[in-house]
Amino acid sequence: MTGMPVALVTGSSGLIGSEVVAFLDARGHAVHGVDNNMRRSFFGDHGDTTWNRERLQAATSHFEHHDLDVRDRAGIAELVASTRPDLIVHAAAQPSHDLAARIPLDDFEINAVGTLNLLEAARGACPESPFVFL
Repeated sequence: MTGMPVALVTGSSGLIGSEVVAFLDARGHAVHGVDNNMRRSFFGDHGDTTWNRERLQAATSHFEHHDLDVRDRAGIAELVASTRPDLIVHAAAQPSHDLAARIPLDDFEINAVGTLNLLEAARGACPESPFVFL
């Protein structure tokens, strides 16, 4: 994957993140996807995104999956520092408003702290790279 532009996509097995992965891969990016299949924890077996990750791994040429939680500050910092992405697309989230009311601390940690972890990692390793927050 050397010589190619590098992208980091969080929520890479989700609806929007997986489309971003496919789009960037088709345009010659080496794509590092971050997804820990948290949807399964939130929504049960019908929320499992393993099938989508496996589909991406079969359909793309330059995609590498990282089973990583955006709340893992050290893990995110290490991944961003080692890949030095030219583009970061942040699509990871706890997406349910109803669930947010029942798990407000988890919701905040995933959506706010996870975003801050990514922003800080980018500021430290690749401050010139665009950061797209979905």
